[in-house]
Amino acid sequence: MSPDYTPPLVEKKQEKQTEKTVQWYVLRVTYQREMIAARRLAELGIEHFVPTRVVRAKLPNGRVSLQRRALVHNYIFVHSDRETINHIKTFELAYLRYVMHTVDSVYQPMVVPESQMRSFMLVTGTEDERLMLVQEQSVELKAGTRVRVTGGIFAGAEGILTKVAGARERRVVVRIEGLVAVATPHIERELLEILE
Repeated sequence: MSPDYTPPLVEKKQEKQTEKTVQWYVLRVTYQREMIAARRLAELGIEHFVPTRVVRAKLPNGRVSLQRRALVHNYIFVHSDRETINHIKTFELAYLRYVMHTVDSVYQPMVVPESQMRSFMLVTGTEDERLMLVQEQSVELKAGTRVRVTGGIFAGAEGILTKVAGARERRVVVRIEGLVAVATPHIERELLEILE
């Protein structure tokens, strides 16, 4: 073996693959500009999601208007790779920031698993006004049963069937751990499949 030989850097190679891996990243947006960021990402052809709801807003002239507003303020979910997101953050939307968290003692951008994101989008993408944004500590998620909705507008969503503070009946709670939890309206028992 020659003295100039350098062993291949396996860690660097894995890091490169991670940079190009398309995942759902959670980004923070300053000053409630999530809808502005969403429009720009759409123009750039970048898949994204902002959970919204329709609210009745009273205008200065006394009339009531229906307006679409973010369900969770200052957050946007972007489905892309880190290299692309870093480029957008640098050259297009400087007010975007990764939501960081610790995984195995490593501080890194928050990524939402594909299946969890699909359920979250399915539930929060509806126009149902009975959706409840809940504080994770106000629901007994550990005591709940893991279920999949098999029918209706929430068909395919997976979550925890549990009692939610402020609701009479048990609801399916879909959450993005450490960030947000949303409870569906009551779903009939026959439309629920218990998961192991």
